Amino acid sequence: MQRTASHIIQGVNLLLLCLLPTFALAGQSIPENYVTSKPLVLELRYCECRATESGGGASELLPSFLRDSAILKVGVSSEDKGFVSSSDLSIGYELKPVDGSPGQFQFGYAGSYTTNDGSIAGKGEALLVKGQWVSLFESRHDSEAGSQYSNVAVRLAEADGF
Repeated sequence: MQRTASHIIQGVNLLLLCLLPTFALAGQSIPENYVTSKPLVLELRYCECRATESGGGASELLPSFLRDSAILKVGVSSEDKGFVSSSDLSIGYELKPVDGSPGQFQFGYAGSYTTNDGSIAGKGEALLVKGQWVSLFESRHDSEAGSQYSNVAVRLAEADGF
């Protein structure tokens, strides 16, 4: 009798061990859950390429820049400050709504972007209008081989569009 009970207990333990990974993973969140817990998403794009045409508007990014650039996203509130980084880009920011102008935000920043040929940095303030891209900082290096560009751009979007 004791031997049968021991086999049953071992069987139940084996079954529970097999189901444990399912229980452990059931409650885990995915990264997007953390971003969408805030109402807005700050999107940063950076690339060793040209972002705009000469004379182009700040929100008129080249399709090649949008295609080739790396992207870093962070969930933010309408009034927020923080720091975000990747292996190439680091930026501290402060976001404040513009009084009397819905969908517009004052964006203070200081950041740096490490490229294959060095790094570029920028510091300042920009007016962000939800959904529109703004070029934050850029560099251009002319040589006999041609011009080399590095750019960092930002936009603010609704988190539900993430």
